[in-house]
Amino acid sequence: MPARIAHISDTHLGSRPRNGVRHNIWGEEMKAQLLENDFYERFAELFEKIVEIDPPIDLVVHSGDLYNSPWEGNPSQPPLHAQITAMKVLQKFIETTGIPVLIIEGNHGLFKLYEVSLLDSLRLAVPGLKVATQQDLKKAIGDGTPLEFSFEKLDVFCFPFIDSAVLRSSNMIDIYDDWITTHQKRERLRPSIAVTHGMTLDNTLYSAIFSMGYDYVALGHDHRQVKHSSNAWYAGSPERWRFDETSREKGFLIVDIEAGKDPDITPYHLEFKRPVLNEKIAISEDDTVDSMTEKVESWFAEKGLVTSWDPNTAARVRLVFEGSSKRLSGFDLGIALENSRQKVLSHNSEYNIAQYVWDLRQSSDAEYTAAAYPEIESEYLIEDPEVDFKGYLDTLEVDKNFDVEMLTKIAVTSLEFAVGNREGKMTADALQEDEK
Repeated sequence: MPARIAHISDTHLGSRPRNGVRHNIWGEEMKAQLLENDFYERFAELFEKIVEIDPPIDLVVHSGDLYNSPWEGNPSQPPLHAQITAMKVLQKFIETTGIPVLIIEGNHGLFKLYEVSLLDSLRLAVPGLKVATQQDLKKAIGDGTPLEFSFEKLDVFCFPFIDSAVLRSSNMIDIYDDWITTHQKRERLRPSIAVTHGMTLDNTLYSAIFSMGYDYVALGHDHRQVKHSSNAWYAGSPERWRFDETSREKGFLIVDIEAGKDPDITPYHLEFKRPVLNEKIAISEDDTVDSMTEKVESWFAEKGLVTSWDPNTAARVRLVFEGSSKRLSGFDLGIALENSRQKVLSHNSEYNIAQYVWDLRQSSDAEYTAAAYPEIESEYLIEDPEVDFKGYLDTLEVDKNFDVEMLTKIAVTSLEFAVGNREGKMTADALQEDEK
């Protein structure tokens, strides 16, 4: 008997951009900041769209990162309103439709040092909701039992996020693979799927899963809605989490599954009222502070951003300035851009802009992306902090009395503490640990 599912992922409820954001603007008064609220609205919209699907679906699967925090660089729980939103939306959907929902744990929303999960409280609060946490995975491996849910028309094998470094350090890579091939086998000749959260990029997508003959593999972690193989897709994130996602379609997947056949995938895409603009502005060799300021103002006008404030359509803007000028230092341009940002984001401004961030790329060929979310930058974008920071110093006029190597060590060590790679406090002794 064929089965039909809706595949969603990476909703990141509780995301709060902090850099270059217009202050004290609420999406829901005294409950959610404006841009934070976009994620809640997309989550509700997903389920509203799924209700309209005809023929109706048999199951909704969420392949991880329901919440944005905690994760290893941010140990805080998600905002209370994020948890309430998840509870209300899921309760309403299941009560209204009778369609079950299954959520697995991703790398966000995952406590690093506690043997508990936020999905446990959600499971207790929402009848009809099934969840698979990292703790459930560890228990299944230890007990030698499957992590599986059987629904009316299909079986679902769950693979919550687990870091390959954790498996490697505990000598469990082979044990995990053996558990997959021994205990996560399909036993019945009816549709079966796997739900997992991982990517090849960070070694968290385990190849053994693809050897098990599942009819569909619902993937999470990559924010692109993209095909991985004939029977495996990433649903992608429903909201623009980073500025480099602006060119990507966002939404969910409807998957028709029949045992022994390739699934039929239908992507559904969401439309957005809020523009997210990620563009480059060239610096010519004769540019001055005044000419660059004029370029920025012209760009704002060209994009229709010089207009009255509307919280529903106020744009998120990221500008990348590339090139160099004999008449313009990076320091002077930075000051001018900061002044511009203060004017643009003031409450009495004439710009319909909710967020304005920028980057300078004047002397380094390396691609560097300033994050709208500082935690995202540390997780995804800084591949070599030492090289990146030295490249940044090259764009500045650094006093020769400063030791570049020491400045770099301070910056890199600070970053390690900030993202949770090192414990304790940032002290002078911490700078000397690597030299002992």
